[in-house]
Amino acid sequence: MLTIQIDQKKYGNISILKDIKINIEQPGIYGVIGKNGHGKTTLFKCILGLEQFKGNCLLNGEKILLQNAGWAPTEPPIYNELTAKEFYDFYAHLLDLKTFILNEIFKVPEKQLIREFSTGMKKKTYLNAVFQKQFPIYILDEPFNGLDLESNYLLMNYIRKLSNTSIIFISSHILEILYKDCDKIFLLKDKKITEFEKNDFSEIENKLFM
Repeated sequence: MLTIQIDQKKYGNISILKDIKINIEQPGIYGVIGKNGHGKTTLFKCILGLEQFKGNCLLNGEKILLQNAGWAPTEPPIYNELTAKEFYDFYAHLLDLKTFILNEIFKVPEKQLIREFSTGMKKKTYLNAVFQKQFPIYILDEPFNGLDLESNYLLMNYIRKLSNTSIIFISSHILEILYKDCDKIFLLKDKKITEFEKNDFSEIENKLFM
C-alpha cells in the first residue's frame, strides 16, 4: 500500500503543495495531470525523497528510497560520452544489480555514443536502463515526450504489463492516453489534489480549465 501525505511543500515563502493525501492499495496505472507550474514534478520528487517537505510518503509502511523506485524525469540525465551499452552497465551498477538481462523495450544502437542520439533516442536509452530492474513503484514524468507513435505504443504496452504487479504514476499532457489506461487520475490545481475514479474522468477537463 502506498500512502502519500504532504502537509506542505514550499520553495522559500512560496507554497507549492498543501494538504496532499493519496492512498493507493493495489498495483495499477495512476495518472497525474495539471497545468505547467502546478507541482506535478515537485509531487514526484517529494514521493521519492528528492525534496524536503512536511509529511511522509510510505510504501508498505517504509520510506520510499530512490534505489527502490523506477524514476524517469521529463528530461532524463544521461551521459553523452558513453555508448548506450556503457550507460546500461553504469545504470545497473547504480541499482546494484549483480547480474541482469537487458530488457530492451526500444532498439537503439548500443555501440554509438549517446551524444550522437536525437532527444527521442536518448529517452529510449534511459527508459531501457530503468526497466532493467522491476520495482514496486515507477514514476514516469512525461514519458511520451519526444517519442514517436510506435515507441509510445511499445512503452504503453510495457507499462500495462508492469501494472499487474507495480504501482505506476504517469504524468502527461496527452489526456486521452491517461483516460484509456489509468485506474485513477489525480489533478493538481491551486496547491491541492483532486482524485478521479475511472467513471468520473469526463469531469476532469471542466475541473482543470474552469
